[in-house]
Parts: sequence; structure tokens; C-alpha cells
Amino acid sequence: MRYCTSENNLPLDTTLRCMEGIIDAPQNGFPHLSISMTEPTSTPLYPLAAPTQQQLTPAVLPHDPVAEHIAAHLGRIDTVFHDTIADPVQVDIHVVPANERYPFLRLVTSGMSSRPMTVPEGAPPFAELMMALPADWKLDEQSVQDERWYWPVALLRHLAHYPHQHATWLGLGHTVPNGAPVKPYAKGVAFTGAILLPPASAPDAFASLDHDGKDIYFHCVVPLYEAELQLVRRRGFPALLDGFNEKGVTDLVVPGRKNTVKKFLGLF
Repeated sequence: MRYCTSENNLPLDTTLRCMEGIIDAPQNGFPHLSISMTEPTSTPLYPLAAPTQQQLTPAVLPHDPVAEHIAAHLGRIDTVFHDTIADPVQVDIHVVPANERYPFLRLVTSGMSSRPMTVPEGAPPFAELMMALPADWKLDEQSVQDERWYWPVALLRHLAHYPHQHATWLGLGHTVPNGAPVKPYAKGVAFTGAILLPPASAPDAFASLDHDGKDIYFHCVVPLYEAELQLVRRRGFPALLDGFNEKGVTDLVVPGRKNTVKKFLGLF
């Protein structure tokens, strides 16, 4: 599951990234875009984005095509973290436990795409977000009171609301720091920002949903270390993915994974 570019190694504003085994992104439903790589600014996540209500099964509600899409391609949804206030969109976080096909837990948003983002011409205005976590990630009622377990839920809610609250957009290749200056998402967590990548560990059919004339694209949120955020600012998206490939980093969140930015005499 390597991140790859086109053979010409064109920059992101002319060619979207793809995954090994997936042909060039436009043939998989991702259009060629002229993408502005201006980094969105962001406030820190904490306090933990209340109010949220944890709702147990049945999680796939009638007339929720995004939740039905999640269940059809990733597996049974057994928990939903439910927004109780629309601000300005109401975002639910669906929890798909590890199963025989996929040995890790998924968090996927529903509701981010209920309104279009404010996008430049040609960019897709509708999106939802996903994170892949280790199978034993704790999301029971007691554990989610601890930010060490809850931070991925808070991060997804924050990012799903962000473009609607600030009249902007999020798309493939965008990085979002956790505050300015950046701070870790939680105590004991070294990640200080995130990047949006294609959902490489999901089946191809999951990557997009056509509903009521809207093309909704699903992006995977991959947390980054501060040095990796700085690398993207200095050298661009391709340099980060080269490091991911070298270190074997995928879209699965691995707490304490290797930092992919090499140090030389204390400098990056």
C-alpha cells in the first residue's frame, strides 16, 4: 500500500496522488484539479468539541445514504458519536469495528457533505472524512472521557466543521496544524497536525458516493508530526509521501510511529 505519483512526478496542482494498485486518480473518480495548497489555519481541538452524544446500535438510520455507504463498503456500524447541535452542519462519527476483511477500526463522518464547502473553481465541494485506527482502540463510554482515546473523534469533528465555519474547503493534500503554534492533540500524543490523503486501506468503491446529483469524496485523515508538517510547507506534498513510502507509513494511525523526516546534525 504505497503512495505513488504519476510517472512524470507532476506537482499536486496538475496530478492527484494515487495508491499502488490503483490507477491514476481521474480514472477512479477523482478529477484533475487545480488545487490551492494554501494551508488552512486552525484553532486547537481542546476542550473536546462538546456536545457529543454516543449512540449505540442500530447506527444506520433511515435516509442516511452516507451511513449506508459506509456500512456497505467497510462493514457494520456499531456506534455513532452524534452531534446534538448543527454548527452549521450536524456531523456524526460512525464507528466500524475491525472485521474479517479489515483488521482495524474505522471512524467515518456523516454530515460534512450536507452543505457544499467554499471551493475554488473545479474543486469538489462535498466531502466526508475517515480515520483508520488499531483494532483495540478504546471508544467505550469510560475511555472516551480520556483525551488519549478520544482525540481522533475530536479531530474528525473539528475538521468536518472547519470549512463550514470558516467559508473555506478541505481536499486531498491539505494539511491542517493543531493550532498556531502547533500543539499535540492530547497528552502523550506527539502528532500536531494532519494531512488529507485518499482512503488507501478501503475498497476502491468506498472513495466516492453519488447521491442526489452530488459527488461526495471520502478522504483519509492521517496525523503528522510537526517536522512532517514543516516538510510539506518547505518541499511540498511529494517529499512527505516519499518519506511515508520509505518508512512504510500507511493511512492506519500508529501511535508512536517513526517520524519520516530525517535529521542531520540537529537540522531537518
